[in-house]
Amino acid sequence: MKTKYTLLVVMSWLFSASLFAQASNESVVVSLGGGTSSAGIYSNFAVVGEPFVASPVSGSNISTNVGFIYRTADIQATVVNLTLFLEGLYGSAGVMSKAQNAAGNQYSGSIADKITFELHNALNYAVTAYSNTNVDINTNGTASLSVPSNVQGSYYITVKHRNSLQTTSASPISISGSPISYNFSTAQSQAYGNRLKPLGEGIFGLYAGDVDGNGLINLTDINTITGVATSFGTGYIATDVNGDGTVDAFDLILTDNNAALGVSSSTP
Repeated sequence: MKTKYTLLVVMSWLFSASLFAQASNESVVVSLGGGTSSAGIYSNFAVVGEPFVASPVSGSNISTNVGFIYRTADIQATVVNLTLFLEGLYGSAGVMSKAQNAAGNQYSGSIADKITFELHNALNYAVTAYSNTNVDINTNGTASLSVPSNVQGSYYITVKHRNSLQTTSASPISISGSPISYNFSTAQSQAYGNRLKPLGEGIFGLYAGDVDGNGLINLTDINTITGVATSFGTGYIATDVNGDGTVDAFDLILTDNNAALGVSSSTP
């Protein structure tokens, strides 16, 4: 009898969800538990106990758990606006060049390059609460992204780039409400351990030359660049530290200067 009752409850919920989807003209497009729907009907898709996301014809998405439906418009994602500069691409007056490949600009429009954005637990930096590996950074040093609404609290912001030194905010930043702004470019003290390089004109940026991404700018990076330069390497590659599409002496100079400073990434 208990088994029949449980089955009845499950079937009743799925039928109700299906009616809700049809009545509101919505269809399931992705499940947080995995899978996709072509039928567009909840009962053909949802697994009881798993959340899933419905996409309305217009308006906000709807996130649904068993017996509980709410609009994500009521729990807004947090917009994070960053300002930072990459030494390798930096020119002057707060403007960066666009990263090049062998044929020209790697990215269209005002995009200079891509960065990785991470949020780390304020009490235990080893715990990463959120990561986005495909964030556009514009030639004016600005970047903007949305952090999911379920990521709330205070976190260290860490920025990574394909050949720059990983850099972390000086202190945890409250990720709640919208928008949140953080500017790495105004002072060395904006970074944990003061790990920002003076670029002139009162602007600070991420050290260039960590081509292997290990948190150190040293002889290993220099040797790697030398090897690629010797074979006349071109393209959008990490060893092209100044982003001009060619690996040459200019990349070695940038890296060698920072290696001589003995800089390394600093995290809590």
